[in-house]
Amino acid sequence: SKTQTNMINTENERNVPEEAAKKMVDAYAKETFQYTPKSYSKAVWFPAEQIISIAEKLKEKGGDGLRIYFAQYVSGQLDGVPTSYDGRNTVLLVPTYPKLEGTDGGGHEDDPEDIENRGELCPDKCEGVIL
Repeated sequence: SKTQTNMINTENERNVPEEAAKKMVDAYAKETFQYTPKSYSKAVWFPAEQIISIAEKLKEKGGDGLRIYFAQYVSGQLDGVPTSYDGRNTVLLVPTYPKLEGTDGGGHEDDPEDIENRGELCPDKCEGVIL
């Protein structure tokens, strides 16, 4: 069907070829490591259960997406985070919801009550990393 074709084309447009992805990751690594080697993180891994849970909450609450913030671990801010993560780059996963009509700019509003993190950082845990 035409709708199915449009969905496939949209998905393909979102895909990044492996070679391009490697170049993008290498460019980030070179830039980050050159200026702030202590903070360098190559990747953050999240378990499928966490991703599925976020998707289910978005669906239940009428969410429209997920904003990913680039962040850095700050010593003493989160319980249970290894001290080796202090100062390292990470990401925060924040569900978004449609802004109500009549508010500034429309768009997507962050849910500050449901910010997630706690992924595994590479380096240290880099098994299976190909980019």
